[in-house]
Amino acid sequence: MLRTVSGEWTRSSWGLAALLGLLVSALVLWNPAGAIVVTLAGSGVLAVLGQRRGLPGLALGILGGCLLGYALLGRGFAYLGAPPLYIGEAALFLGLLVLALDGRVRSLAASPVMYALLAFLLIGAAATLPYLGRYGIDTLRDAVLWAYGLFALVVAALLLRVGGVLEAARQYTRFVPLLLLWLPPALLLYELAPFPLPKLPGANASLLDLKGGDVAVHLAGVAALLLLGLPRLLDRETPIRWLGGRRLRLTRLDWLWWTLWFAAAAIPVFRVRAGLLAIAAAVLVVLLFRPGTRWWKPLVLFAFIVTCFLTFNVSIKLGESRNTISAQSLLLNVQSITGNTGEGYRDGSRRWRLEWWQNIVNYTVHGPYFWTGKGYGINLADADGFQVNEDSSLRSPHNGHLNILARSGVPGLTAWVLLQGLFALSLLRAYRQAAAAGEELWARLNLWVLAYWAAFMINAAFDVFLEGPQGGIWFWSLFGFGIALLEVQRRRFAGRPALPRGAR
Repeated sequence: MLRTVSGEWTRSSWGLAALLGLLVSALVLWNPAGAIVVTLAGSGVLAVLGQRRGLPGLALGILGGCLLGYALLGRGFAYLGAPPLYIGEAALFLGLLVLALDGRVRSLAASPVMYALLAFLLIGAAATLPYLGRYGIDTLRDAVLWAYGLFALVVAALLLRVGGVLEAARQYTRFVPLLLLWLPPALLLYELAPFPLPKLPGANASLLDLKGGDVAVHLAGVAALLLLGLPRLLDRETPIRWLGGRRLRLTRLDWLWWTLWFAAAAIPVFRVRAGLLAIAAAVLVVLLFRPGTRWWKPLVLFAFIVTCFLTFNVSIKLGESRNTISAQSLLLNVQSITGNTGEGYRDGSRRWRLEWWQNIVNYTVHGPYFWTGKGYGINLADADGFQVNEDSSLRSPHNGHLNILARSGVPGLTAWVLLQGLFALSLLRAYRQAAAAGEELWARLNLWVLAYWAAFMINAAFDVFLEGPQGGIWFWSLFGFGIALLEVQRRRFAGRPALPRGAR
């Protein structure tokens, strides 16, 4: 046994293992959470040195675990680790390492979206490197807005490497029941807990820290999945088994899943205008391209809920007054999107955002920062005069698209718009091609990614969302899945040789 292992590992590998052991032992005494991340990253490096087979699947599995943690726990999970290396950065490091050794990036050479992504990354790097010396770690912190785009490269290449596009979609359907069962009580606990929720050592957020807009984006993706009937189509390909080998089909329990969905959507829809718009955008995408019979169950539930609220004047207050769930709150939330409501916190927040966004447009599109932007690292809230926190913790405007404009200038925003536009148009083209060829599963997968993407885009326009791991890593992972999905279909319709198992 020892001889076999020694044959696979070099002396430097054993030396690195010993050094890792000493580092973890010391770190456990200072920062247990950091020790977890170092162990994870170090184990990945050792696995690479010892054996390359199976590494793409390992990297994808670790990233999948991170995505699950972000969706279930929100910002709290993002603090697992030690600054500046958190669990998301560790997963990215491992993915890039595996990609460099066994990822076959050349498999993406025919993807026009990939070239647009590389252009966006290069412009982001050009707006980052000059400011490293001045702002230090803050530069790297702000640069994740574009640097997390590397997740798209990793996910796309590794999914193609292992032939795991359909398997990734199946894994998502396995995740949906857990998400729907978890979110209603988790949101109530987060809003109403009579005691402080536990925190990770050194973290500024509780372990459970869910934002309404973030939750709404995932609910939008789940709604699109159910409306398109994808669990049924994926189950036809390979039966989905869960908990003791028992088959779980989401379509068998439609009433339960939709009831849980509406329960989870209560706070995002009634309180957060970005959440309401994100869900509406995803549903609208499905409605425009795939109207069908699966709408009647959620519509019946929606009509029943609205009737009860109006008939019995239901008003449920969860913690703060802004968390009131009532027909009036929903109406005010819709009204606040385009006009004043008479409520201070809604109108003030809207006015503050619009003034800041206009200021950004003035000093970039019409001002001295047209070509360069202000760069990554500067605290825009302080520099632009819109800081609202005493500790200057707010760094970026509540709009990821305008954040790119402010930091990368017009070239950065142009590259961003071209990248997202090309991605959306490619999905639409692939959808129409698959639908015309009778490839129902692939057609609906394209539409699902498009609907999910639309929800991300909407929420990013109202919040600091893509700038954090719980939003940014999820977005770019979905983006990478979309690139792999497009490439698999391109090969199918081009009549190329059969793909690895799971990609067919």
